[in-house]
Amino acid sequence: MPASDRLSRECATEKSAHHTRKTEEIPMRDDKLRMQEGWPRRALISASSIALLLAVVPAMAQTALPSVEGPIPVADTSTIFTTGGTDLEAHGYEIEEYLVSGTANVYDWGDDGAAAEPHVASADAPYTTRMIVRRPADAAHFSGTVWVELNNPSRGWDVEVQWPAIQDKVMRDGDIWVSMTAKPNVVASLKRIDPTRYGKLAMSNPLLASDQKCGMLPGEDGYDENLSRLYENGLVWDMISQVGALVRDTSKGAPLAGYDVQHVFGTGESQTGFFLNTYANNFANAAVLADGSPVYEGFLSASGAGRAVPISQCVAAMPADDPRGQLPAEHVPFIRADAQGDIFLLGSYDWRREDSDDPKAGYRLYEIAGAPHGPAFITNYQPDPEAIKRAGDLPTQVAYEYGGAETTANHLPRQYIEPAMYGNLEKWVIDGVLPPKAAPIGTVEGESKSLSGDVYPVAFDRDEHGNVVGGVRSPYLDVPTAVYHESATPVEGLPYAWSFGYQVDFGTAKLHELYGVVGAQQNYVAKVRASVDQLLADGWLLPEDAQRIVAEAELRPVP
Repeated sequence: MPASDRLSRECATEKSAHHTRKTEEIPMRDDKLRMQEGWPRRALISASSIALLLAVVPAMAQTALPSVEGPIPVADTSTIFTTGGTDLEAHGYEIEEYLVSGTANVYDWGDDGAAAEPHVASADAPYTTRMIVRRPADAAHFSGTVWVELNNPSRGWDVEVQWPAIQDKVMRDGDIWVSMTAKPNVVASLKRIDPTRYGKLAMSNPLLASDQKCGMLPGEDGYDENLSRLYENGLVWDMISQVGALVRDTSKGAPLAGYDVQHVFGTGESQTGFFLNTYANNFANAAVLADGSPVYEGFLSASGAGRAVPISQCVAAMPADDPRGQLPAEHVPFIRADAQGDIFLLGSYDWRREDSDDPKAGYRLYEIAGAPHGPAFITNYQPDPEAIKRAGDLPTQVAYEYGGAETTANHLPRQYIEPAMYGNLEKWVIDGVLPPKAAPIGTVEGESKSLSGDVYPVAFDRDEHGNVVGGVRSPYLDVPTAVYHESATPVEGLPYAWSFGYQVDFGTAKLHELYGVVGAQQNYVAKVRASVDQLLADGWLLPEDAQRIVAEAELRPVP
């Protein structure tokens, strides 16, 4: 996400589609069990999980299937613009790219802006987006689960943030990961990156520029592709539904033909976490298959802060106290995984709400103690730097790097903590196993500010070391070797530095105080093991990530 003066503009994106919410219970179809020795059980729909699925209107229209072109050939002069750094072949995976075309409605809140449900403002506007598919090369190793990530557009070019964080879990389990382009500002940059490969991409405004009530045109002072009159952010809602329906289509010629798709989940991070919130609030209930079951069976919004975005280019976003900015009374399971860096800086504090075990409205809010908004780990996964240069020269189109004024970025590894949340969402939907609950990060009287200048009369409650109390815990705070701060001081030219936070490592004296003078490293490792064992037992870590944390502790010199 950009700095404070861009927060509201970045929130001003996309649209939604929702129809009547009169509901009637219908039986869930029986999904066949796909279990292969050595692969995780994913395809079993238990009786308890049936109750978690949405009641829908029998007359509700089936979500349309878009058309597909691809896979798009890869050559030395034309490659997939994507996050690098992973040897997919070594994990038995392959990657392909497709162009997806269809029509989408543009929505508003009626003539007076007060409608309870989105209204169609412009119908059947054509679009073409792209989706990237990472899947087991051998369909026999597919688990049955597909994740659809909305690519983050905040830097002006498509960035897959959650894939690097969740990739190890995905490839261990044999899941498929699909990422889709979700915003027209990156459609424009992709065309600059590779005009031939991406020339067909389009999220054009169905209105004439003269009829658009907001935004600017190229050449006008202050022109911003985020709010250009040429494009329409609000096409995204029907696009999300249609891509979800597409990945469920396994007929001959479909992108996932030959793969036995059983479950589809949606995810997004930061700005596309906002999108995901808005989609789940207003449109997901209308996205259904031929048998009336939901296109998406659950959502995980990472660092989405609970916020909503405008459902079309020229309408306002919903405030925290507006029912249209909240999940509907009935919805599929929804997990919010917010970082400490989201609580005040992005206003997640305003959108806090109670967890719910309601079988028709499951909800969890997880606040990751010590974590910044943007994990520094992600900087290891960068698109081609020359392609980024071709994307454009806007102020936000800069490398994904730290560059804060403080010495060291916050390295608390969200990539070890978040995968268990994805795994728990699967168990919730597929097996009816309720995920764990966590207390919010603690607060005390004080003052905190958001990036947009809002002032809160509270501050974080911190322990004797300076780390926060409460929230989703980890050995990094409970067996500390550093103080983790949620925001760094930006330097000129790197407007995202704040999002990485910073940390201050303990010196020898402090480590001796905590872990002893003789045998400090052994004492430290023993405490880490005990912390990891408890977190593993409580469902906050996956076994593989638990092992990594211990292994890293064993290699860490203390003091």
